[in-house]
Amino acid sequence: MYDVARRDEVRVFVQVQGHTQREAAEHFGMSRNTVAKLLQEPAEAAQRRYRRRGEPQAPVATVALPHIQGWLQENQRLQRWKPKQQWTARRMWRELQHLGIEAAESTVRQLVRRERQVQKPAYVPLVFEPRERAEFDFGEAAVELNGQAVTLPFLVGRLRFSGAMFLEVFPTQRQEAFLLGQRHAFEFWGGVPRTVIYDNLKAAVNQILRGHLRREQETFLHFHSVYGFEAIFANVRSGWEKGSVENLVGYARRTYLVPIPQTSSLEALNAQLRQRCQEDHQRTMAGRSTPIAERLTREQAALGPLPAHPPEIGVVREVVARSTGRVRFETNEYSVPIQYAYHRLLLKADPFRVRLFAGEQFIAEHLRVYAKRQVVEDWRHYVRLLLDKLFAVPFASALRQALATGQLPLHWEQLRQDLVARRADGNHAFARILDLATAHPLAEVDGALLLAAEQPNWSADTVGQLLTWLTEAPPATPLDATRYPTYQLALPVPDLRRYNRLLAVPAVAQEEVRA
Repeated sequence: MYDVARRDEVRVFVQVQGHTQREAAEHFGMSRNTVAKLLQEPAEAAQRRYRRRGEPQAPVATVALPHIQGWLQENQRLQRWKPKQQWTARRMWRELQHLGIEAAESTVRQLVRRERQVQKPAYVPLVFEPRERAEFDFGEAAVELNGQAVTLPFLVGRLRFSGAMFLEVFPTQRQEAFLLGQRHAFEFWGGVPRTVIYDNLKAAVNQILRGHLRREQETFLHFHSVYGFEAIFANVRSGWEKGSVENLVGYARRTYLVPIPQTSSLEALNAQLRQRCQEDHQRTMAGRSTPIAERLTREQAALGPLPAHPPEIGVVREVVARSTGRVRFETNEYSVPIQYAYHRLLLKADPFRVRLFAGEQFIAEHLRVYAKRQVVEDWRHYVRLLLDKLFAVPFASALRQALATGQLPLHWEQLRQDLVARRADGNHAFARILDLATAHPLAEVDGALLLAAEQPNWSADTVGQLLTWLTEAPPATPLDATRYPTYQLALPVPDLRRYNRLLAVPAVAQEEVRA
């Protein structure tokens, strides 16, 4: 095929210089038919393209294409219903073999690729006003918690007008974490948006109806009715309907959770993440001319108010303390002070902690565990009973758990054994030391215990005396003589002979006494 420059040379040679087409053919070394075609082309065309005289014949593709198009249409339905059971190109090729259509696998893949390009969806850019919309979604990231690598979910949210984000890590994706994260986000933003869009997660949706209609979970329905916003749910398998927060999941993971964070508690990690979200307000998002902080100031003026009495979030359940001073919650057991054995108690569990109440009185708190059949105990709950049941002191599970988890120093068990070896009441003395640890800071009791152990015949009384000495008030400071001169005057030495006069009884008085 000749390029545009050769075509233009032929046109100039014939039409401008006046040569014939035969002369042009001889001059440029081409046939007269080619010269004639070049002269017939439009002069303004900037490029030359090959033009087929007819469509190429593809008999196999012609027969296979209707089947492939039908399977791809079925995939569009399966994408929202059973995405893992869609037709693949290889499965289509095998089915065509069963139908007697001898198409090569590469041909089938090429046809599938071409048809999928035709079916690619288009999207409409969206713009929102202040307060108009927020979006929430869950993601997952690795965290090193207390030296152990775990994969934990995190909830991210974003106000669409300002772009202000919120990020919080949870130990679970259960409903209480889903609701608590939103409450913290609204408090962080300083108000409530008008509408919030979600996936069809079980924490919010009880049943998927037609279109965007959903039968919501009662707890979630109560939550957003109290906060005064409308919940909107994206179509199934339609993440582009909330694409901003979908992208935010990856952005938050790459930006704030790389490198893998190391923390001793999720509360400490979330405090750091909240600070990072605050710093993110100084960023200017792509396609915008003003930073997030400036747009958030405008949006906060339009956000709805926070409720005066926010709803209580978490599981609330009535439990009964067993004879062992434990209550059961979700296959796990949590200890309470032993004096509440056989009592009915109120248990409140949020995503992080389990709290127990006797009526209105708060009596115990534990970190919530999600593994099954675990026992979580606080050794302080059993000290009162250990003072009476001395034989149980070496074998008490709460004490062994406290020593294994670092709640009590490991050397306390060695000191207990030393007491038992030297004293008949060694276990009772150790129980008394534990009782001191419930009334004083553990660090002070540990210091007094180590000082006492240096004495040859130490006991619980020694530890108590040292605690008194460590915690007693410092001596009073003398008064300033310049400010209080009256109190600094020298007093005369008393004359003790004046008291001897009281012993001198007159003779008359002595005779009256005898009479």
